[in-house]
Amino acid sequence: MKNTFFYLLLVLNVLLFSCGSEDPENISFESTSENSKMNNEQAEAYVLEIDNAKLMTGNSLYYTRNDGASIEVNLFLNDSSKVLKTVERYTIKEGGSICTNLFYYKNDKKYVTKEIFEEGTGESAVFVERVSYYDSKGKPKITKVRKAPYEDQLEFATFKLTDKKDCSDERAVQVLNQQGPYATNFQFFVQEEHLLYLIVGENDDEGYRSSLVVQQKGQVIQELLANERKMIGKPLVVEFEKVLGDMGFEFQALMGVMYAK
Repeated sequence: MKNTFFYLLLVLNVLLFSCGSEDPENISFESTSENSKMNNEQAEAYVLEIDNAKLMTGNSLYYTRNDGASIEVNLFLNDSSKVLKTVERYTIKEGGSICTNLFYYKNDKKYVTKEIFEEGTGESAVFVERVSYYDSKGKPKITKVRKAPYEDQLEFATFKLTDKKDCSDERAVQVLNQQGPYATNFQFFVQEEHLLYLIVGENDDEGYRSSLVVQQKGQVIQELLANERKMIGKPLVVEFEKVLGDMGFEFQALMGVMYAK
């Protein structure tokens, strides 16, 4: 599937909320009311259905930063091009664990979110899985959490109720739409043997950037090459595809580029 910066704007109509919390209940998740259990079981059944469905897929650019931070977002859509699930994978520093945020949508609103991340440092670090269920207005009604020393042990841990947590998908939307810190402004070219890479990103030396392998030197690429220093910071619109190379190396192929209006 080809990807463009406006792709998500055409298909995703989701309300975004900032994080919030209420007083936690220091009881196990299993002790919630029968109605709550039933509602949450229905939500988990929906999650399982989405995970097993044959859906159309799309993805954002893969962004990295000088400090080792990275981020990428994947989309899952039905036949009507409605987003049912997004998966946000990111790291916050070089050598850090890959963290994941999963968003499940129903009726164009968040229905279930699942976060997997590392908490603490050194020997005291643990992996955390936090799951939130949302009401018909897209607001969190229950959040549960479990922890384990290793990520693959999370499935054996017991969930506990915790503060209600609204896991924001605002960053994922920005990444998909190439906005804010994930803008695709021209930065420079890199020539590596026979491959020419177009580097785009935020107009900040320490900001996020993404690299694409140029497939054809069309008019825009030729203009950028001829005036590379002068064109730094020029807003671009890029169209790309993820390609698996002959040696099993995946790269972002630049399929089209134009100046942003």
